[in-house]
Amino acid sequence: MANVHSLEMEIQVKMTAERFFNTFKNKEGNFTDKTEAVSVHRDDPTSNSSTQIWNFIVDGKMEQIKEKIDVDEENKSVSFLALEGDVLKQYKSYKIILEVVPKDDQVCIAKWTWEYEKLNDDVPPPTKYTAFVADYTRDLETRLLSES
Repeated sequence: MANVHSLEMEIQVKMTAERFFNTFKNKEGNFTDKTEAVSVHRDDPTSNSSTQIWNFIVDGKMEQIKEKIDVDEENKSVSFLALEGDVLKQYKSYKIILEVVPKDDQVCIAKWTWEYEKLNDDVPPPTKYTAFVADYTRDLETRLLSES
């Protein structure tokens, strides 16, 4: 039986839920100094699903991930399922879910959830990735606010 673990983190973001969510929904403009999209592939242009390859710096090291991205517009959520990449050297399965929850007309909550299965008991929880995502969220917020 699979032993799937989970971690959760909530970050308050100083912009509307719609604006923050749209950077992920549109799969463009959501880069920071620590991330770079190498390619995006959409099998069906009408689908809310795509495959994306990212390069990113975590703990001072360049890593890559190929992930399937599914967007749920109704619930303002995006799931990122790892298909290939560095993260799968430690985890049998690795998925991140972002839910963007409106708090008021100028603030939202980015609720990040990790679902992962370790390759073995010696593998630590993916806290280096949670720290990366916290920094990424703050960097993205700063960049988007500077554009307005």
